[in-house]
Amino acid sequence: MQASSEQFDFLKQKIEVLSKKAGLSNVPELSISKSERLANVNPFQCRISVGETILSLWREGKFSDSDMEATLAHEIGHLMDFRKDSHSKSFRNLLFESLWIASCVVPLVIYLVSPSLMTLIVAGAIAVTWGFLLPWVVRRVEVGIELEADRNAAIYLVNPEQLASALNKISSFGLPARTLGFTARLSFLAGTLTHPTFTERLRQLQTPCE
Repeated sequence: MQASSEQFDFLKQKIEVLSKKAGLSNVPELSISKSERLANVNPFQCRISVGETILSLWREGKFSDSDMEATLAHEIGHLMDFRKDSHSKSFRNLLFESLWIASCVVPLVIYLVSPSLMTLIVAGAIAVTWGFLLPWVVRRVEVGIELEADRNAAIYLVNPEQLASALNKISSFGLPARTLGFTARLSFLAGTLTHPTFTERLRQLQTPCE
């Protein structure tokens, strides 16, 4: 179900207003996504995708104009951080995550350089440790990125209470309906592993921002 002209115009207008408040040099492009459940931002293409699911909830009155504004503010909060380039917390987090993932070749290199039973044991131990820590590294990085976007949104774009209200409603939606398909449901489950819990996000909003 595509966005109505009223919904699309509202979203575009809010993106323009929030982008100005955020001090962004470029206003993000708006697109409607069938695969995205809620909303997402691509900082490299400067595009915000809003999912048809959240549009449907908005149309049904389960999500308000204020909630949609808060949702967009979170996505623009990501862009506020990424515009800092190498000083961006998100950039540094992603760089660390990328380097950690790339380090999976280290055990193989160790064994190829000096193939022996001892180096095989050492390489195997390193590989097991790498695999054991990978979920922790990914979650730590992704959680930091999401919380930083919330922080930017709550300080500069919308009231913390407004963002908290939207998060409370989103948390009540639960698992996507079967009609959204396996991919959407799998993406949702992966998000629960790589994103902060709603409790973590709400706790940050209740803490005075410095």
